[in-house]
Amino acid sequence: MEKRTKQWVIGGSILSIIAGSIYVASNKEKRDQVVGFVNNTSNQTKHWVRVINENRDTVVDQIRQSSDKISSVVESASEDIEKLMATSQNMKTHVFDLLDALQDSTEELKGLKNKLQSENVLEVDSSSVENEPERIE
Repeated sequence: MEKRTKQWVIGGSILSIIAGSIYVASNKEKRDQVVGFVNNTSNQTKHWVRVINENRDTVVDQIRQSSDKISSVVESASEDIEKLMATSQNMKTHVFDLLDALQDSTEELKGLKNKLQSENVLEVDSSSVENEPERIE
């Protein structure tokens, strides 16, 4: 962003915060809602910090167990991916071998076709000579 655009964004954000603060400060109902939300959030945060501090070993063990499970799944998936990669390479090799075999078969069939066609031409030529009536000159 340009420097001027950044200044407008920052200035607009500051003005919005000030306007929101004035609105909350002037409206008792909104002020009570904000104070209640902050108190509730503060109490929940204190509660969870206390629970975690009291059960630190349990929490750490649980996190370690979870990370071990995740690590084992990732390792297993990595091994499976490696197997898939190796298998796909083998399949690629087999496909190329199959293509070579098909190409060879195609060439052999073309050669056989050409051979059969040339034999048919010879047979047709020789039979047409035999079927012609004799000419007297």
